[in-house]
Amino acid sequence: MKQLIVVSVLLFFLFTHSALAVGLEYYGAEATINEDLSVKNTIVLKFDEPINHFDYQVNGKIYNFSVSQAFDSANCRIIDLKDAAGISCDLKGVTKEKNTLKLIFYTLDNIKEIDDKYQFVANYGIDFPIKEAFILVRLPRNGVLAENMANKSYFPSDGKFLTDGKHIMVYWDRENLESGENLRFSVFYDLPVFGNFMYYINNVFLLAGIVIVAVVVFIYFRKGKAAEEVVKSVLNKDEKKIVDILNSYGGHAGQKVLVRETDFSKAKVSRLVKALAERNIVEIEPISGRENKISLKIKK
Repeated sequence: MKQLIVVSVLLFFLFTHSALAVGLEYYGAEATINEDLSVKNTIVLKFDEPINHFDYQVNGKIYNFSVSQAFDSANCRIIDLKDAAGISCDLKGVTKEKNTLKLIFYTLDNIKEIDDKYQFVANYGIDFPIKEAFILVRLPRNGVLAENMANKSYFPSDGKFLTDGKHIMVYWDRENLESGENLRFSVFYDLPVFGNFMYYINNVFLLAGIVIVAVVVFIYFRKGKAAEEVVKSVLNKDEKKIVDILNSYGGHAGQKVLVRETDFSKAKVSRLVKALAERNIVEIEPISGRENKISLKIKK
């Protein structure tokens, strides 16, 4: 009995030590702020040791949750807490090589409006030691940093910023973090009225352009259809058959094809094609000594 107790205690400490020993080679958190003030969060974790269970806490409620992994499986569920949400995952097949877990979810509680400006605040702290961390906040389209001095618009002030021409992004690099170390970040930004106005104006012009193109295309094809109907109205039965065959071949066919498809004699087809060419309905293009390419000038 004593031996069983000793073994149980040893196993408990062994597994406890193993769980505590797990850390993160890499921890990435990317927050994309949308125009409706929702935030898309993309969390990437690379474990440095095999692990079979993982818990993650988020300030505020989450929705549209999805998960992907580089190992066998990740069975994750959302746990509703009072003013937060938890993500609890059972992991299978994590190795030192296959060690990446990605969580994607949306939140609605990260943005506060202050004097017609906006402040994004998030705490990405996690109960794992971290070798390397990268945090990025992407402002909405036309969003600008609120203060004249850029580093007064975000906290911590050692962040850096860049742009892709559409969005301003603020980011931070961290290394060798202890388990539970504070990872609270904030960005103070503005959405200029002129920027929003231009955004809507651009959309209006884009929509107008699409409508104009659609009208032009409609008129073009309508005119083409009308012209075809006028032409067909003055054709005899055999000439209509030639025109229909050309249409079925995309407007072009060899004269031998017309002979085969109509079951007319070569002489009759030659006579019909010549009559159509004289009325500018088809074009005859010699392609060899005994063959012509017949092209319909008015297509469907």
